[in-house]
Amino acid sequence: MSQEGRTRRTGCYRILGSVRRSSRRGHPSRMILMITILACGAVLSTPAFACGDNPTPTLGFGFSGPQAFQMQTPAQESFTSTKEDLDASIVGFWHVLFVSGGQVFDEGYDQWHNDLTEILNDTAPPQPANGTGTVCLGVYKKTGPGTYKSKHPFWSFDATGTLIGTGVILENLAVDRSGNHYSGSFEWITYDLNGHVTSDTKGELKAERITVD
Repeated sequence: MSQEGRTRRTGCYRILGSVRRSSRRGHPSRMILMITILACGAVLSTPAFACGDNPTPTLGFGFSGPQAFQMQTPAQESFTSTKEDLDASIVGFWHVLFVSGGQVFDEGYDQWHNDLTEILNDTAPPQPANGTGTVCLGVYKKTGPGTYKSKHPFWSFDATGTLIGTGVILENLAVDRSGNHYSGSFEWITYDLNGHVTSDTKGELKAERITVD
């Protein structure tokens, strides 16, 4: 028992002794004696804690202790980085080669923009009469870490520049860890002016990034 507890108990015993002696002399009533006994009992039943004895408080529902209020400092916070966040971007300018059946099917320069649009200038026949190459515009989206899916609709002309149909190039590709190469598969579909399929070519593609230096 602590010193404080012993002092409380000794003091109560002294008070009770005095009250009993006075009662025998006929001074206080029995009621006063009973009240004094109850008061001392309450004091003696109160737990006393010595220095360094910290009682654990009873907290409300949902709290297990002071640790429930601990907060992480900036140094303790954990920030998760997914593999996707660290991927090399496809955005930029590329030299791309399309191969089907072991033969070069098409070749071009491809620009990928960060607004998810893309422009391909390629050499696929038939070429316009001015010899500047054909240009198709496309859109793309990211499908996973380092992987993309694209779609290029285009117009088809004959050697005289007459419109003969439409087409679409569908691509699935992946950028390597260096960010300077990508490869994948393509499907090249052409249609006549009535929407009937006139050709459907599948193959592989590979590209190398073009830089200023």
